[in-house]
Amino acid sequence: MTLHIHALAGCTPQPLAHYLEALGVLRLVAEQADPAARGFWRDECFHLVTSLDRAALITFFAQRWMPTPMVTPWNGGSGFYPKDKAARSGGVEPLLASTHPRFAPYRRVLADCIDRVGDREERPVGEAKTSLQGACRAEWTGPALAWFSSAIVLGEDSASYPSLLGTGGNDGRLDFTSNFMQRLVELFHPDTGLPRDGTSGLENALFGTPFKGLQDNSVGQFLPGDAGGANATSGFEGKAQLNTWDFVLLLEGALMLSVAAVRYLDAGGLPQAAAPFAFRGSAAGYASASRADESARGEQWMPLWDRPATFAEIQDLFAQGRVLLGRRPARSARDAARAIASQAVARGISAFERFGYIERNGQSNLAVPLGRWHVAQREQATVLAEIEPWVDRLRSASKDPQRDPDSLQRQMHAIESAMLDIYRRGGHPAEWQRLLITLGQAEDGLVRRRRHTASKRLRPIPPLSPSWILLAAGDNPPVELRLAAALASQTGQIDGRWTPLRQHCLPLDPRGSRFLVQGEQLASPPSLVWTGRDLVDDLGVVLERRLIDSSRGGEIGLRLSGRATASLADVGAFLSGACDARRLAGLTRGLMAVRWPKDDELAQRARRALRVGGRRGGILPLFAVLRVAHGLHVIPDLGVEAVDVRDIVRLLRAGRLSQAVRVTTTRLRGRGLTPQLHHALGSPVQARFLAASMLFPLSRSDLRFLLDTSFRTNPAALGENQETP
Repeated sequence: MTLHIHALAGCTPQPLAHYLEALGVLRLVAEQADPAARGFWRDECFHLVTSLDRAALITFFAQRWMPTPMVTPWNGGSGFYPKDKAARSGGVEPLLASTHPRFAPYRRVLADCIDRVGDREERPVGEAKTSLQGACRAEWTGPALAWFSSAIVLGEDSASYPSLLGTGGNDGRLDFTSNFMQRLVELFHPDTGLPRDGTSGLENALFGTPFKGLQDNSVGQFLPGDAGGANATSGFEGKAQLNTWDFVLLLEGALMLSVAAVRYLDAGGLPQAAAPFAFRGSAAGYASASRADESARGEQWMPLWDRPATFAEIQDLFAQGRVLLGRRPARSARDAARAIASQAVARGISAFERFGYIERNGQSNLAVPLGRWHVAQREQATVLAEIEPWVDRLRSASKDPQRDPDSLQRQMHAIESAMLDIYRRGGHPAEWQRLLITLGQAEDGLVRRRRHTASKRLRPIPPLSPSWILLAAGDNPPVELRLAAALASQTGQIDGRWTPLRQHCLPLDPRGSRFLVQGEQLASPPSLVWTGRDLVDDLGVVLERRLIDSSRGGEIGLRLSGRATASLADVGAFLSGACDARRLAGLTRGLMAVRWPKDDELAQRARRALRVGGRRGGILPLFAVLRVAHGLHVIPDLGVEAVDVRDIVRLLRAGRLSQAVRVTTTRLRGRGLTPQLHHALGSPVQARFLAASMLFPLSRSDLRFLLDTSFRTNPAALGENQETP
């Protein structure tokens, strides 16, 4: 037997209408012409493998195809009530009066609906509507039952509706089934069953050949670009441009997406998510995203497969229609993205086309394409899993637009957008940096909303692994990331307890895993000095606070130690204004959640990734003198007592640079160290930058380099100082 492979250029992954057409073609050919037919996606169109050649395929649809009976006797406008004059005269009556065998199944179902409606003058509502739907569900069989299962989720007390077919087979005033019947009557003579105007429209729908017979007919949400309306053409408004064959074939394909009981039970109370590959909507991961897009209609991810599959295999794929995260089904777009990035989807699926059921063009509901998601194993999904529970909790605390802060909703949107971008493409270092900044901003927002954060029992960002630094660094980490990692990695002893710099940004409990709560809101301990408004001021006030806290325990000098250190070249870039201070602040806040386990291979790799070669020259002598004074106690083999720098820092932060340098040089000479610098002039801005730069941790070798190149050391004086108890 000869097999033919037809590239159906009219059946493309998007828009949704053309995707559903592909399913309809495969279903109808397999059920009514060639049971061995198979299909697959390649080169942006659907390929049909069948024993039918092109002429036989066209003849099948034009002369032999038997349309599936689709009816909605519970809806107004369905053609079964006195007010439905256009639907009755244009579709129901001609099909009832037809004599051709291809319409026989339709005639039987129409007669059944007329009997069920009886002498009702208007569509049923409430319990009467539910009762009619229940009777149809119990007594219909075959194609009519498949249609019902695609359009309605029938619960114990009421009916719910998957978004694909609107609200039970209609979208607003547009009843899909009455339009389906009217389009059939336009295409075929009811008595002869033959096409009225040849097969050019069919060839356009299947093969994408040119066609002049587009009609101004309603298509609903399936074909946004050709639905007409405002800005649809060169004028103010345009008419719909619809190939009638597109409409009838897409509805035939919609029957593949029926609601299975197992998915309904797993849908978490959202009937829209009971449909195949349907999830709660997320206004993230695409350019036009807006929080208004997160409607109850949700979104649906249509699978693409690149290997030939039979109708039975695809039918089983949609019958399962679930994406699993471990043992639980994915319920949100972020869940779906995470599962796809972990390859936790059915074997054979190569990608998903994401569609959102969103209001566009006024209040029109449209199936908007939201991008292609390729199935691939991405190690980054494991790293993002570290924050998934925290993000879920944050989302639950931001879902009520009336009670929850608007700023929290914006931050939630930004976090999900960044995460979806990483799940989709694997994550360029710039995308990981953006996510870290966004996480830090969200955490700062929790501190500002003290009462709301306490009432929702929200927590700080959970501990992150050093993998975040590796992924954000890439092969060429920017200076802002290198400096941020050095700042964020610092810890120091206060009152006998090791505490990170993060405690100056958040009110943390002793273990650092929860917020410190006082009464009905977050506490405000004295250590909470980071404002997030100006990095230079924040670093200066943190430095001053650290020195005060150290002095309480009898320590002198800056007692901080960083797991990562800053290079002198990078500090020079900060002092010269060559790095983005705002970006540096954002990265620092995000990286404060990273934990650096001792003797951990991953942490060692992160430190190596941050080391970028740079010359030690070019450092301001001012910085060298001040920084040595702040780090005397850690310079190797020096053995010199630390200098009390608290008043020096206060002078720098006040902009009094000359006086600060004079005090510093005087105290260093008292330790036997003679700076080559005697006097200093500079602006108040430069003084504040110098104060902030004292907080960057340097390696002991760099501190020794500053000492050796910027001081004239008196060995005798230094020796005397070493002998002092």
